[in-house]
Amino acid sequence: MHVIYLHGFCSSVQSFKAQLVKQAIEAQLEHSIFLIDLPHLPAQAISLIEAHIDTLGDAEWGVIGSSLGGYYATYLAQKYQIKAVLINPAVRAYVLLEQLLGKNKNYHSGEVFELTATHLLQLKQLYVPVISTPQNLLLLTQTGDEVLDYREGIEYYKRAKQVIIEGGNHGFDDYADYLQQTFTHLLG
Repeated sequence: MHVIYLHGFCSSVQSFKAQLVKQAIEAQLEHSIFLIDLPHLPAQAISLIEAHIDTLGDAEWGVIGSSLGGYYATYLAQKYQIKAVLINPAVRAYVLLEQLLGKNKNYHSGEVFELTATHLLQLKQLYVPVISTPQNLLLLTQTGDEVLDYREGIEYYKRAKQVIIEGGNHGFDDYADYLQQTFTHLLG
């Protein structure tokens, strides 16, 4: 199995969840991972991911996405009809991020970048209004998410497999407890 891991907004490959997935995959010789810092512009991020997908040929692959990465993962899962695990995903990222227009700073690198209306427009173009293959998706969401309204995710992914955890936070700090479930879904 080849896993594409997509981090969230203002995050990076250094995030806790990205590193956890990377370590788990590196411990399994039969698995591989695509893990890169995504460009800030959504069109560039998707283009880069799809260029990588084009190199996979007939390889079996799936995607894990956290927050904004979950938004991208939803788009990719629908387009390519593959399995995805969505960790506290942004449902309508183009609306959610509207409040962050202007300067933003990456949590890990400290890089400052400008979030513009162009970003939001590109995000809107990736929105999946109706999920046609909910059986391919696993939603992992926590009710204590301080960034996203978890209920929006539960409703949007209502026909997908769901694990709803009371409490928690947007960072999903106990994600290690759900790694096995992540890989069981992707490999199932």
